Amino acid sequence: MMVDLRTQAWLDDMFIYGGGNVYGPPQLKEEIDARGEWAERFRSNFDHVLAERELTASEYEDRTEISFDTDVEFYDYLAKLHHFLFSDGPMP
Repeated sequence: MMVDLRTQAWLDDMFIYGGGNVYGPPQLKEEIDARGEWAERFRSNFDHVLAERELTASEYEDRTEISFDTDVEFYDYLAKLHHFLFSDGPMP
C-alpha cells in the first residue's frame, strides 16, 4: 500500500475506532465528541482522504475488514460517514 502519512494515520484510526470488528459510526462519533486534539487531527485527516481520493476500497478493506464493491461506493460511504460525524447527518 502506497498512501501518504495523513491517509495512513486516518486509516489506522479507522482500524481502531471504525473497523468491522470494533465500534460502529455512533461510537466513533462519541469518541470524536469527547476527544479534542485527536478529534481535530482525525477530521483534518478525514478531509484529506476525501480530497485526495488515493485510498482504494481494497486497501480500506485490508485494514478494517469492511468491504465495498467499488471505489465509487467506498467514497460515497465515506462522504456520508463524514456528514454523520461532523455535520449531524443521518447514520450511513
